[in-house]
Amino acid sequence: MTLANEIIYRKLQFIDILETIVEKVATYLFNYPNVPGMDVLPSESDQRMAFEEYVRQLPVHQTRTPPQAVPTQLSDVIFGNIPHFDKITRTFYQHKTDGFYNLYIPDYQNIWFLPDWLSKWIQLNLEITVDVGPLEHVQQAVFLALVLFYFLIEFRVKLYWFLTINPYTRPWIYLIALTDWLNDWVAGLAPVLFGIDCSPMLVMAVVGKIADSLNHLVFTMPFLPSEGTIGKIMGTDKMETVILYRYLPSLWETEPIPNSLREFWYEQRPDILRFMKKNYGQLDIDFEPNSVLQGIYDKEHVTKPLSENVADITHLSSNIICSLSSHAHSTLDNLFPNGNYLDF
Repeated sequence: MTLANEIIYRKLQFIDILETIVEKVATYLFNYPNVPGMDVLPSESDQRMAFEEYVRQLPVHQTRTPPQAVPTQLSDVIFGNIPHFDKITRTFYQHKTDGFYNLYIPDYQNIWFLPDWLSKWIQLNLEITVDVGPLEHVQQAVFLALVLFYFLIEFRVKLYWFLTINPYTRPWIYLIALTDWLNDWVAGLAPVLFGIDCSPMLVMAVVGKIADSLNHLVFTMPFLPSEGTIGKIMGTDKMETVILYRYLPSLWETEPIPNSLREFWYEQRPDILRFMKKNYGQLDIDFEPNSVLQGIYDKEHVTKPLSENVADITHLSSNIICSLSSHAHSTLDNLFPNGNYLDF
């Protein structure tokens, strides 16, 4: 046997020994060979498959930031199409059984909501319930700020093509200070193709996507987003799928209803107050404003006259009576230093 054959033989022996060890360990720990292994594709439940099929048949809320270059007026030809904030409309309705605060929202594939904990925090701490106008103003302001930032980045990229302009001189330096901090942060993540840095294009794509997603954000106050149910309503020419929010918001069951809203019911809309007390009075919820509740409390706990409390004096602690007596003697001693009050 040559040395080469001996080496091969030893290698095969080592492999056989190693195979035996691995097989014994696998048998002891993992019940080898009775191991079915993992599924090639995870099995999906019928419920999940039905939900995915439902989402696929929903329409898409069509918006785009930046918008397509389809100018309709002279300013669009010079400056390009300016994106407009296109929010999803929520519609309130009243019903004799559902109540006064019901709303529905068209269901889209790309619609999204705030998480429940954030919606609850906003309602409790900022007292934003039925009127979400302040939130929508903030939403639109953020959208416009992102659009403005997008155009600043686009203008910064165009400066690369003008070699005669030194961007590090005034007034261009201000533009550099507003945009290059983000480009520098993303520079290591984007590739360089044919000597061209792709990081500005990546930044513009991300900023545009974030701005466009604000068009699909819907606020559900006074309800929490998870309270919605799928329903159908008759549209202009066909049935439309909507998300319904109706009956009493769950947050009003666990937390006090905002006092400003209760005052509005009491002073201007007593019909709403009557409906709430009639249908949800058994839930131990305060529907009257705080001023009315305080008046009811004071009326029920008014102090009795002293003549009605004379019969209860016998139940007073002797320590209290002795304390009152000592205070009385002290007061009389101050008024009559010579003890003349004993003559009265």
